[in-house]
Amino acid sequence: MSINRKKIIFIIPTLDPGGIETYTLRFLRYSNDSIDPYIIVRSKTKGALYDDYLKETKNLYFMPLGYFNILNIIKYLKLFRNLKPIAVVDFNANFAGLPMFIAKVAGIKKRIAFYRQGKNLYKSNLLKYIYNLFVNRLVFKFSTSILANSKAALIFFFPYRNSNDFRFEVISNGVNITDYDFEETKESIQEDLNIPKEKFIIGHVGRLDPVKNHVTILKVAQELIKKNKEVHFVFCGLETEKIYPLAKELQIEKYITILGFRRDIPRVLKTLDLFFFPSITEGQPNALIEAMVSDIEIVSSNIAPIMECVPESKHSNLFNPNDVMGFEKAICSILENRDKRCISIKEEVKLKFDSTTNFKLFLNKII
Repeated sequence: MSINRKKIIFIIPTLDPGGIETYTLRFLRYSNDSIDPYIIVRSKTKGALYDDYLKETKNLYFMPLGYFNILNIIKYLKLFRNLKPIAVVDFNANFAGLPMFIAKVAGIKKRIAFYRQGKNLYKSNLLKYIYNLFVNRLVFKFSTSILANSKAALIFFFPYRNSNDFRFEVISNGVNITDYDFEETKESIQEDLNIPKEKFIIGHVGRLDPVKNHVTILKVAQELIKKNKEVHFVFCGLETEKIYPLAKELQIEKYITILGFRRDIPRVLKTLDLFFFPSITEGQPNALIEAMVSDIEIVSSNIAPIMECVPESKHSNLFNPNDVMGFEKAICSILENRDKRCISIKEEVKLKFDSTTNFKLFLNKII
């Protein structure tokens, strides 16, 4: 371990599995010899990734900030001044505004807001709109770097930015390619996970969240199963067991397997014939990227961040997030022609989302 590691503060929303938390954890593993990380969690609960983070750093602080709580602001200011890091990195989109301001007051030279969502994730009203505009301007005024994992995010959150402003930059997600190259067979993993071997397996990886659009997945499953009993759906993600009542209501519960939260995603992906990802909003979807790296056929939504990360040769497989019939027809076509697949995007995706390349770009920004 390097003795010259740089002290960095990272601010994340939770320690539950999600795009921000997964990205940060992967980056900590990559940069372990270069940085001394201090993690501020804007939540009081430990979350499913608590032990994973503890393996990377013992410096975990559970510190909710709130909208404008003076006592919490003072706590953040004291911590920043006591730790004296070379940089503060906040992954909380516009809610990074207050920490960027506090870091400026504390005299921290590098203040980095990293946007990892494609749009606001809350139901707006007038007060929230005003506050969101306020903290967005704090990010703009006090950040020394404003990063995003997609062009769509920068366009959405900073439509007024100057194209010559050097602070704005897109840094794509990073995937450790070697995690997806292993000898264990598809059949042996299916047997281990109790996934039927004789079926056409359609999978989804993502926590239970309205933006992940599980309801549409189940509606598409219902339409497919009416026509073809050969299909079987696999759900993997935190709290996905809660979709079972709706599956039962749709009378498709016999055609689904719910794995819940798992850490062996590469193994789960290897059991699939097709990856279905109809998200309503995303920053840059790790799960979809991992599926493409695993050389699985995909069908997904056509929102801007997804169109950015999916090679153009597969854009015909992208549809409006609520287009049940469009998804159903596309999956049927792939199922009927599964022996004729001729376009693989694996190498193209591996090149764009290589973790060594993209994590190095991020590391160079913060040290």
